[in-house]
Amino acid sequence: MNTTENKLYYILISCSIFIGLYLYNPLHLYFLGDDFLHIPESIHNVWMQQNSIRPVGNFSLHLDYWLYKTNAVGYHFTNFLLHFVNSILVGIISFQLFKKFKIPSNKGLHYIVAVFFFIYPFHSETIFWIIGRSASMGALFFLASLFYFFKKENKIVYAALSILFYQIALLSYESSWLFPLTITLIYFFDKRNNFSSNKKNIYFTALAWLLLVVNIVVRIVFTGNVFNHYDTQAFASFDFKLLALNFLRLLFRTWLPPFYNIAYFKMAVFVVVFVVAVVLFVLYKKKKLNIFFVLLTLLWLVSHLPYLALGIDTHGTEGERFLYMPSVFFCFWLMYVLSNIFSAKYFLYVSLLLIVLQLYFLKQTRTYYVKAGKITHQTVQQINLLSNKERIFIEHLPQYNKGAVVFRRGLNEALQWLYPHQQSKLIIVSIDDSDVKPRKNHVHFFEILYSNKNFPKQVNSVLVWNGINYEQKDTTGIIFNPNKDAWLNFNDTTLTIIR
Repeated sequence: MNTTENKLYYILISCSIFIGLYLYNPLHLYFLGDDFLHIPESIHNVWMQQNSIRPVGNFSLHLDYWLYKTNAVGYHFTNFLLHFVNSILVGIISFQLFKKFKIPSNKGLHYIVAVFFFIYPFHSETIFWIIGRSASMGALFFLASLFYFFKKENKIVYAALSILFYQIALLSYESSWLFPLTITLIYFFDKRNNFSSNKKNIYFTALAWLLLVVNIVVRIVFTGNVFNHYDTQAFASFDFKLLALNFLRLLFRTWLPPFYNIAYFKMAVFVVVFVVAVVLFVLYKKKKLNIFFVLLTLLWLVSHLPYLALGIDTHGTEGERFLYMPSVFFCFWLMYVLSNIFSAKYFLYVSLLLIVLQLYFLKQTRTYYVKAGKITHQTVQQINLLSNKERIFIEHLPQYNKGAVVFRRGLNEALQWLYPHQQSKLIIVSIDDSDVKPRKNHVHFFEILYSNKNFPKQVNSVLVWNGINYEQKDTTGIIFNPNKDAWLNFNDTTLTIIR
């Protein structure tokens, strides 16, 4: 790059960071659905939650409560700090990886990799949903382990630190299970390092695999399963078609935002396939399809493996936390490919275009979580104001907002935690269909309305939580009495209260 291009390059990086800081600011974000279960359990030192062993994340929630009590902004600030530190580590690891394989970084490639990861919009749950931080905590210690892995040849203490951080990562999130495979692939493709004759490398890799096996055995002993109840169905039934489809969804959602219309998503997939084919052809013509490219491609592809049974939503943001670790390797891969296709000047232009697109999608995604938080916040506040009522009937209880969790579960727990004096009985009459029917358009605002239509109603069925989902139960006829009870009716933009 010449002097002018260098200036533009660093201006682009600086502007991207500042805009990202604004979009990630924790103001106007609140607790969502499952937060109301996991935070109180973490406060009371319940370290095994929902059949998962993630004590590091639980401890972080406990620490946040000690610092911020019930102020959601503080918890979201912690989420932001984790992501910010991870972005720095992504830049450092990319520099170490490029250096190890003698990849020239004359374009300051590691800086743009870090920025691209920082504003990457499709792992939003990890930053905007408090308990989504498990993914970023797993990545934090995974990346710290990789950092010392690249330095371990210098001092034995670095090897010990790498193993230590790897063990902490294993207690944070299942994405860290990738570490032994990651270092095995790096050793395999590093032709300058004769892995088979280097006993230190063999011992280190074997120890990493052994730690993984030990942690899986411990998990089975304490929980009875390798995976929690979310993960087991596809593996237990050997549904390889579903696993393959989940892999493809994860892979293409790394590139693409959620689409309301599945036909549009499929069209976008064909565009991505075409672009990748062109990229491969150009790299082939430039003789850039080298060992390092193959390594980055494999690291990116295998990073999806821990989430095959879960997949990801193609209509909303649900499941985007599963893209947090894959997005690390995707950023490595994409920036390396672009730097080998374009000259420094055009690399700058393409980076600008991609960053603008990312910031647009990030801004859009933030609005989903802001509204979801507004719904949960105003709902529990209004229910608290109705503490003089014997019963509160709830109709069309919102489950999601464009994939952002609202009250998929956790309403009763929210009241027990935030307003323990509220003793009104909640009766769930119905839930909305946002978990099965995507919304075409997103309306940002949400308001409270009060109605005077205070006439009695008869309720012939209610929904009861069975520990996994809501079950419909017939009743002999419960009568809503407006003198003693309150009725809450939700739609996409309003909560109407009959009191």
